[in-house]
Amino acid sequence: MKTCNILSTRYFLFVLSLCLGIGGCQESFLDEKPLDRFSPENLLTSKAGFESVLVALHKSARDERTLDRPDQMGTGTDVATSGVADGRFMKDYRLVLPNDQIVNYYWDWAYADMLKNANLIITRAENPVVRWTEQEKNALVAEARFFRAYAYNVLVNLFGGVPLVDRELTEPRFDFSRASRLETLEFIKADLEFAAENLPNVVNDPTKDGRIFKAAALHLLTEVYISLGREKKVATFYDKAIAAATKVIDGSAGQYQLMTKRFGKTSRPGDVFSDLFWTNQQNRASGNLETIWAVQFEFLTVGGGEGLNVDLRWWGPQFENIRSPDNKRILVSDSIGRSQGGNRPTNYFFYDLWKDNYANDMRNSRYNIRRKWYYNDPTSKYFGKEAKYTLVNGKAFVADENGKPTTIAVDTLRWFYPMIRKIEGELTAPLSGRTNNDQIRMRLAETYLLRAEAYIHKGDMQRAAADINVVRTRANAKPVAAADVNLAYLLDERARELTVEEARRRTLVRLGLLYERATRYNWDAKATMQPYHELWPIPQKAIDANQGAVLDQNPGYPGAK
Repeated sequence: MKTCNILSTRYFLFVLSLCLGIGGCQESFLDEKPLDRFSPENLLTSKAGFESVLVALHKSARDERTLDRPDQMGTGTDVATSGVADGRFMKDYRLVLPNDQIVNYYWDWAYADMLKNANLIITRAENPVVRWTEQEKNALVAEARFFRAYAYNVLVNLFGGVPLVDRELTEPRFDFSRASRLETLEFIKADLEFAAENLPNVVNDPTKDGRIFKAAALHLLTEVYISLGREKKVATFYDKAIAAATKVIDGSAGQYQLMTKRFGKTSRPGDVFSDLFWTNQQNRASGNLETIWAVQFEFLTVGGGEGLNVDLRWWGPQFENIRSPDNKRILVSDSIGRSQGGNRPTNYFFYDLWKDNYANDMRNSRYNIRRKWYYNDPTSKYFGKEAKYTLVNGKAFVADENGKPTTIAVDTLRWFYPMIRKIEGELTAPLSGRTNNDQIRMRLAETYLLRAEAYIHKGDMQRAAADINVVRTRANAKPVAAADVNLAYLLDERARELTVEEARRRTLVRLGLLYERATRYNWDAKATMQPYHELWPIPQKAIDANQGAVLDQNPGYPGAK
C-alpha cells in the first residue's frame, strides 16, 4: 500500500514538473486566446467587423435621447421648464447634485458607450491584418472620430473640461484628470477636421439614411470653431466657422437645400415646415434634402426599436386631465398622443417670440403650434366646442361657453397650454405617448443660423441678417434688418426654428448665457438657479472611483474646492 502511494506520488510530481517545464520554456503557454467571435481580437479583423461596431456607435448616439424622462437639454433653460411639480428635471436647480440621475446618465452615455466604442475602432484600425484600402479605413475612422467629437462636445458643454481618453483602454485606470475647456475643444477640433476631410459627400441612397456624411462634420465643426473663437478670443476662428458652414450651404459637401414646397404625405393638413417632422419624412428617401443627420429608430428592423422617440410623451401637455364644464375629459386620440407635460415651454417661447409681425410666420401656424383644444368626448354636451379657462384670484378654472368660471380647477403648467406639433406623428399604440419618428439632430436651417452667428461674432451684421433671412423667408416671416441683428435676436430665431430639436442647454452654455437667459425667461430658474449652475456637477461616483488622482468637482457643488 505504501509502495503504491509512493509510486503514485512520484508519478504525479513527474507529470507536474513536465508541465511546469513546458510552461517555463514558453511564455505563450499562459497567454489568453479569446474564442468569442465578438471579442475585438476576432471581430475587428475585417471591414465588416468594424462596421458592426459603427452600428453600435449609431445606436449609442440614438440612446442619448431615449431615456424615458423629460428632455433636460430643454428644461431649465429659457425655452422650457418642467411641468412636474416636485422640482425634478431642472425645475429646482437646488436638486441638481453630483448623484443626479440625468447627470450620471450623460456621463455614462459618453464614457461607457460612445467613447469606448469610438476609441475601439480608432485604435484597432491600425491593425495591419485588416484588409481594406486606405480610403476605406480613413472613411470608417472618420465616422468614429465624428462620434467621439460629438460626445466630447456634449460633455464640454455640460460639465466643462473633462478627462480626455484618446485610445482604447485595455486595463483599469484610476488616475484620470480633467483637461481644460480649451484643451477639450482643441481635441474635438482635431477629430472633426479629420472627419470633414475623410467622410464622403452625401448620396441619395435610402440604405444610407442616418449615416454620417461630410456635411455633419462640417456643421459641428462650425459650432466648435465658434466656441474656440470665443475661448481664445481669436477672430480667425470665426472665419474658419464661416468657411466650414459655407461648404455645406454651397453644395461642396453634397446636395442640401431648405425645403420650400410640401413633400411626403401631402394629403395630411399641414405646411412644408410641418412636413419636415412627420413620420417617415425626416430622411432623404422621403425627398427631405434639408436634414443633415437624423438618428434612425428603424421599427421592425433588427437592431431597431419600437416607440423609442419620447418627444411626444414629454414635450406635450397632459391634456387628458382637462375637463369640460360637465366634467368630461378630453380623450386621447389620433396623432395627438398621450403626453405628460414634462417639458413645459415658457411664455417666452409661446408668446414673446411671436408678438411682433408673426401672424404669417409658418412656424407659428396652427400646423406647428396647437393653440386651441377642443372637447372630443361625444357624451359631453360640450362636444366639439373649444376648451377655455379663466383666472379667479390668480387660480385657473375651466370656463363655460360664456367665459364664466366653473368650479373645476385646471393646471395651466402641466395640463392646459399650447403644444409644439413637430413632436407629433403616427402612434405606436392608440394610447401611446411615443412614436417611431426618426429624430433630426442636424439640418440645413441650423447651418445657416450657425454661419449667421459667426458673422455676428465678427461684427458683420449685414451678412448675418442675410443668412437669418434665408431661414425667415422659408417661414414667410418678415425679413430682419441688419440694424436689429445681435446675439439675442439670433437666439430668438434659433428658438423659433429649432425648439425640441436643439439641445438648448448646450447652446446657451457654449455662449455663457444659460444663467442670464434662464433666470430672465424661466420663472422656476429665476427662483432657484445660481451662476454656478451654468455647468453640471461631475458625478460623485466618477470622483470616488478615481483613486489615483484628484478629479476636481465643479465650483458650487458639494466637494468642490
